[in-house]
Amino acid sequence: MKRFNKIACIIIILTLTAALFGCSLKQTAPAYAEPPSEDVNTADGDEDPTQETKTGTEVLDAEDNEDVAIPTPVEESTEQTAALPPYEYPGPELFYTILYQYLMDEFGPHYEPADVCIPCPIIVYMDESDNNDIKVYGNFMIYNYDLKGETLECVSGGSYPGCIHVRSTSEGYEVFEREMVEDGSGYDESSKKIFGEYYDELIKSMDDTAENERIRNQIISNYVFANDLKIKQYKDYGWDPVTLLPENIDSFYSILD
Repeated sequence: MKRFNKIACIIIILTLTAALFGCSLKQTAPAYAEPPSEDVNTADGDEDPTQETKTGTEVLDAEDNEDVAIPTPVEESTEQTAALPPYEYPGPELFYTILYQYLMDEFGPHYEPADVCIPCPIIVYMDESDNNDIKVYGNFMIYNYDLKGETLECVSGGSYPGCIHVRSTSEGYEVFEREMVEDGSGYDESSKKIFGEYYDELIKSMDDTAENERIRNQIISNYVFANDLKIKQYKDYGWDPVTLLPENIDSFYSILD
């Protein structure tokens, strides 16, 4: 009986030991994980499947997207388009082309820029006895206009009485000198000195405002027709608009010859 009990005790002890050892092995065993998919390739140059995908609104790096064309930003044009074409003498005479351009180049910059600058020379007398010194006596005026609908509105201008000296060269005409009447108290004395025997003609011309306005109107009209502009009138500040005359380039400028 004792022997049986001893053997029974040994069996019981071995059974308990095996049970405890088996439980320990079960607790320490690693958790099961599926093997990696055969489609995943993390070799150099391939995309990591764990990396977040860039959205369409994010900037794409050139290195990651060699085939993606990134548009070059278009620079905003700084070129300014004039509301009106610049004035050019519309007649065939080179002499007046040079004279009118000279007036714009010399006197135009004295004023704030406008849509167009139109000269208006009121010529009193031309002495053409010497081609090396053609003397043009007159009241040389400049008018600057802004376009408002079908109306040229005068925004600035000035009057420059005097004598402009032009000479003929192998390449055409050029202005080489000018004598301008002084402002203020020196006006009368300087005008008599410059105009000499034509001084009375200057005074008479300046008093004939109706004729001066007609010349101005015709010059504007010829400019409008030459450029096919839809302008019907011009206007000075505080005055009613003036309807443009019909085009009359040839006969108008022939009276200056």
